[in-house]
Amino acid sequence: MIYAVFRIGVRLLAWVILGGRLRIDGMDDLPRSGAVLVIGNHVGTVEPALTGVFIPRRDVYYLAKSELFRNRLLGWLFRKNHAFPVVRNTADRAALRSALAVLAGGHMLLVYPEGTRSWDGHVIGDVQAGAGFLARHSGAVIVPVASWDSERVIPRGSWMPRPADVQLRIGEPFHLPAHGKEGRPLSSREAAAIMMERVIALLPRERRPVGAAALSIGGSSPAA
Repeated sequence: MIYAVFRIGVRLLAWVILGGRLRIDGMDDLPRSGAVLVIGNHVGTVEPALTGVFIPRRDVYYLAKSELFRNRLLGWLFRKNHAFPVVRNTADRAALRSALAVLAGGHMLLVYPEGTRSWDGHVIGDVQAGAGFLARHSGAVIVPVASWDSERVIPRGSWMPRPADVQLRIGEPFHLPAHGKEGRPLSSREAAAIMMERVIALLPRERRPVGAAALSIGGSSPAA
């Protein structure tokens, strides 16, 4: 019941604040059942909630940074809305087990492999290998989602939402290849890079990182 109310409430807020300025393309590409790992770039505070509530499934789960759960009431509320904590920049085995259990149960898991927001609105920085680990060990279908301009809804240093043109673009589902370079078994780092390359390909050209160094693979923690 709490999760259903949350979905309705976020949709209403999106309508009030954004109106017709929120555009979502490719929703028909999302599988309606089965284990799905949704991965995206993280440029704004609002995009996890916006992405999750507009997906036409009620079994969407979220990995969220552990700091959000320090307050007991907020932690309880996040858990009731299908979120569970991950300690960033660590090999959080408890979070990995929870995430794999969600996927093993045939549900949808929303993950941001960058692990934190990119305040300038670009996909640049450490992509956590833990996201690749989840993809490799779950065998779930992977769906890339690119977003841009969501950072303008709640800009850095502000708590008040404001109208902005927000775009979410959903790509085609895919599976990871079995092997990486030179025929070796695919590593979690290679998997994470492949996944984020799919996300970057959905962004407008002016939003894509430039050069090979723009996409780097960081530690083994899953995304938050």
